Amino acid sequence: MGLKDFFAKIIKPSLGYKPQKTDNSPGKIHLQQFKKHRLGMIGFFILAFFFFCSLFADLLSPYSMTWTDKKKSFHPPSEVHLFYTDEKNHTFLRPFCYEMKIVNVAYKRYSIIPEHSLRVVSLEKHPKIDELRIIAVDENPEERKQNIISKLVQYYKLVASHSETKSIQEKLDNLVNNPQRDIVQKHILHFDGPDEKELTKEILLIKGNKNFLGFFNQGIPYHFLGLFVSNIHFFGSTSGGYYPLGGDQLGRDVLSRLLHGSRISLSVGLIGILISFTIGLLIGGISGYFGGFVDIILMRVCEIILSFPSLILLYALRASFPPNLNSIEVYFLIIVIMSLINWAALARIIRGMVLSLKNEEYVLNARVMGLSHFRIITRHILRNIFSFIIVQATISIPGYIIGESSLSLLGLGINDPQSSWGLMLSVGRNTRYIKDFPWLLIPGVLIFLTIMAWNFLGDGLRDTLDPHGKKRPLK
Repeated sequence: MGLKDFFAKIIKPSLGYKPQKTDNSPGKIHLQQFKKHRLGMIGFFILAFFFFCSLFADLLSPYSMTWTDKKKSFHPPSEVHLFYTDEKNHTFLRPFCYEMKIVNVAYKRYSIIPEHSLRVVSLEKHPKIDELRIIAVDENPEERKQNIISKLVQYYKLVASHSETKSIQEKLDNLVNNPQRDIVQKHILHFDGPDEKELTKEILLIKGNKNFLGFFNQGIPYHFLGLFVSNIHFFGSTSGGYYPLGGDQLGRDVLSRLLHGSRISLSVGLIGILISFTIGLLIGGISGYFGGFVDIILMRVCEIILSFPSLILLYALRASFPPNLNSIEVYFLIIVIMSLINWAALARIIRGMVLSLKNEEYVLNARVMGLSHFRIITRHILRNIFSFIIVQATISIPGYIIGESSLSLLGLGINDPQSSWGLMLSVGRNTRYIKDFPWLLIPGVLIFLTIMAWNFLGDGLRDTLDPHGKKRPLK
């Protein structure tokens, strides 16, 4: 007996030491093996991050998905300045970005508005109501104030002699005469509504050309997961003007539409796999288990579907549906169409695996015990190829993402005002957009990262769950 065995068998028990029980269950072993697969873990964390952002898109995005500022089409990405210098030359940490204004409509060139500018921004309480945004950049202070007053009176149909008009006039005078350069003041505006009831509106009176940034600030209202209305955004500016990844051709924030569009582009693969794999497993399992005439009929159906070019069949099926469908209906149709196309290949693979398993002893014993054919297929045969199903699912999901992107790219998928990465990437068909506004191609980068992440995750699961693969010893 060696010294190590002597210590383990005699000394430790005499001291009252009890060895800890180790969990050697298959699930625990597979998890430990997967953690050692670097590419698999990278893919897992990328997908986890994307799905987290998708779930909390309303909170994380600076604006809502449909928010539009038509005066700022193709707005360049905002440059964030971390340190602010006040009028006393004191510099401190206060992130901000400059308010930009288009100066060349043809070439979409922007410049910073003057420092003496006055602005008015309305803070809406209900979703899908357009904000009021007024900018006055006149050199003359009186002209700036009159410009603001006239647009407010026209928008809210105020009377020039109304007390609110005078109150706003006084506050604008104070802003102009205040030596401080950048001021943001809230004001409650009272005015008569269409039914002669008094309405209130919260507006911001802003002096300067800076939009100060912060966490959990007020912004565009939205329905959070359809549960309640909120206007809190994780990061952004209450006064607007912040485009972290630039704006699109309609003046919509690219980052906000990317976050909301991820819900379509990421979920289409999961739901599609759930449908197609359910059909493929049942058809392939029944065909391989019963064989004979059933096998011949089912496999000929699979071969007919596989004989059509999948992309052409996808377009043909999509074109066969009415053109007046809303985006939600189009979304579910895309999933159903791609699922009906992709189940046939899986069914043939499952058939071959079932043929090799149906004569195993545990299957024959189940037959002798009188179990139904459906129970034998679902509980005894398909369960033994579960590891293959998981790996094949992760490898097949990128195909659904590419299919949805292709349809949206060609205008046959999700339609405005909804968002998906494929729909956003459709502007890339214009070569000028690619040359002058490269930030519009960011959805293509996210599609690439998502597909690579699913492939990495699939490789990791395959190396972990494959019973014939080479396993590294656990420490």
